Amino acid sequence: MTDGITQPTPPLRELARLLPALRPHGRGLAATLLVCVLNQAALVALGTAAAWLVGHALRAGFGELAPVLVLLAGLVIVRTGLTWAEMAISHDLAYRLLAELRVRCFDGLARIAPARLLGRRSGDLAAAALADVEALEFFYAHAVAQVVASVLVLAGGLAALALLDPLLAFAVTPFAALVASVPWWRQRAAAEQGWRVRAAAAALSADVVDTVQGIRELSVFRAFGRRRALLRARNQELAAAQRGEAARASGEAAVTDALVALAVVAVLLVAGLLARDGRIATAWTPAVVALALGVLAPVADSAVQLRNTGTLRAAAQRVFALVDAPAAVPAPQVPRPLGPGPYAVCFEDVWFRYAPDGPDVLRGVTLRIEPGETVALVGPSGAGKTTCASLLLRFWDPTAGRVTLGGVDLRDLADADLRRAVAVVPQEAHLFHGTIDENIRLGRPGAAEDEVAAAARTALVTPFLAGLPDGLDTVVGERGVALSGGQRARVAVARALLTRAPVLILDEAAANLDGESEEELACALDRARAGRTTLVIAHRLSTIRRADRVVVLEAGRVVEQGAFAELVARPDSRLAHLLAHQLGQ
Repeated sequence: MTDGITQPTPPLRELARLLPALRPHGRGLAATLLVCVLNQAALVALGTAAAWLVGHALRAGFGELAPVLVLLAGLVIVRTGLTWAEMAISHDLAYRLLAELRVRCFDGLARIAPARLLGRRSGDLAAAALADVEALEFFYAHAVAQVVASVLVLAGGLAALALLDPLLAFAVTPFAALVASVPWWRQRAAAEQGWRVRAAAAALSADVVDTVQGIRELSVFRAFGRRRALLRARNQELAAAQRGEAARASGEAAVTDALVALAVVAVLLVAGLLARDGRIATAWTPAVVALALGVLAPVADSAVQLRNTGTLRAAAQRVFALVDAPAAVPAPQVPRPLGPGPYAVCFEDVWFRYAPDGPDVLRGVTLRIEPGETVALVGPSGAGKTTCASLLLRFWDPTAGRVTLGGVDLRDLADADLRRAVAVVPQEAHLFHGTIDENIRLGRPGAAEDEVAAAARTALVTPFLAGLPDGLDTVVGERGVALSGGQRARVAVARALLTRAPVLILDEAAANLDGESEEELACALDRARAGRTTLVIAHRLSTIRRADRVVVLEAGRVVEQGAFAELVARPDSRLAHLLAHQLGQ
């Protein structure tokens, strides 16, 4: 087992599931099959005609065979064109299908995030969505058409041999059946080896991604040697798995070649006997052998393609594990409309646990945030603050109770309506490798330039743009490495503002900033909160003071709430105790 994906069982269920994707591409599939059949038939015809030419030339010379030479030249030209057409058409079909599969994988990731991504490594997910999908190119571009074409060419070739003499077809048929059966002799071993290869490749990918992301920490703690040893071990595991698969495949190839050679010998003996008895002309003997070899060659090629079914099945299962993953939260069957804002946010006796047998993280939380109000949610680590924000974003559903937005249970809202209504500025804002403009537009890609500029001004992004080489078009690098922590946070605020969402979640966006950056961001957030219903996950005193109301959580329960000045003035104030503890008093 690797990251929640179980090892496959022997039936070819996963490969069969790849076939329905071909239905919308009927023309492309038909064209691929047609050129593949014609290409293989042209190869058989070319080899047979050339052998017939040799056989008759030995008796009559080449002078009387000029038309056959012209035919051979024509077949060479035709086969050249068909080979090009087969490669172009089959790969065009395959790459279109792979593009669709990648989109379905990305849709699966979006559907299960973040709840069902817990415990999954980013490198492993990337391997499934990219490398495993890419591995299926072989199935769509080669295996399907090759198998169908080999069956048709074999049937036509056997019919041609039977017309010459039924004994010839009888001599070829058992060898064709044996060659076709070779890939199935060790299917269980192929499945296990294919799984080991894909799992080892995914593990190596995950560790490489971890290494790149943690390169700074590895340098600081002088851990490159240990990490190199881990990567070497992962690489050796992958190499060992690949060697095992290659050893099995090479053995099957040797058996296949031996069977084809025996078939040629058998046909040659039968043709010789038939020629001796006068049942076929002696000059036809080379052509008969070439025809038999020609119809067996596609079957042998199909056997070669099917030697890779273990890897293909493992890749397909890993892909479908993403495509079929159930949503973390179910979509409503009949979504309720969300009226015009502003909206009140309500937690009504909300209980929540992350696992069915886990502890309760929230215990009967009841909380109402009025339209346009800013509420600071405070409490010790593990009190349930971030869980409340996650439930408002509907990353999970409450175990009991409900969360409402504008009086509508979040479980009755379409996801698109919820995303338009609620925006978040996380503590660690993720910026993508692109420009500042592109990162802000993530909030609303179709926004006009003046709207982006207005969001940037409100979030105080504009003041630091003058010091950047290209202003809004400055490339920030992976994770926004070209910007400071405060600058990244302000870009995240601008992104949230651009959504025009009437509800805003601020997950302590200033937690990791210095005093000056914190003050600048606080001003930006004050602007952002204007007219919005805002939930602030707060730790810093400066942030808590700015809220209209403070709600204190402890062990998943609301223990007190009210205005800041009112709460800290109480002799038994939980808020005052919490702040004193944080300040070390």
